[in-house]
Amino acid sequence: MEQEPFRLYMREVAYSAYREAAAGSGEFMAWYREYREPAAIEKGYSELDWILTEKALLRIQISPTSIEISNFMLSKLIRVTRHYIIVQKQDHYEHILNRVVCKFNNGEACELMRPLDEVISKEKGGGYEALVALLG
Repeated sequence: MEQEPFRLYMREVAYSAYREAAAGSGEFMAWYREYREPAAIEKGYSELDWILTEKALLRIQISPTSIEISNFMLSKLIRVTRHYIIVQKQDHYEHILNRVVCKFNNGEACELMRPLDEVISKEKGGGYEALVALLG
């Protein structure tokens, strides 16, 4: 299988789990890393990534001892709510997309938080704004 255009913690085992969970979800469209930080107890890192494919939004949480993947089917998406913060600059105000909440027709919801600027600057090819723009 062709290499994915993003990097996951615990690379080989994480990609294997991702491919299994994403089977039948269509082509990769976008991704972003919400956070990556040292794990609280285990040696290593804890990471939360979001991946958008043609048919699903995948939430991938990885720690040194586990991988949790949730699939949210886009065919069940009924509402996307964008939350902005207002920031005052020297002579004007700007709005910054800070959080997106996706609501599904089965009652589930997921919240995509804007990553910290330091996470954004470290990641190449990922993008919070690009992913949420594709959600509609």
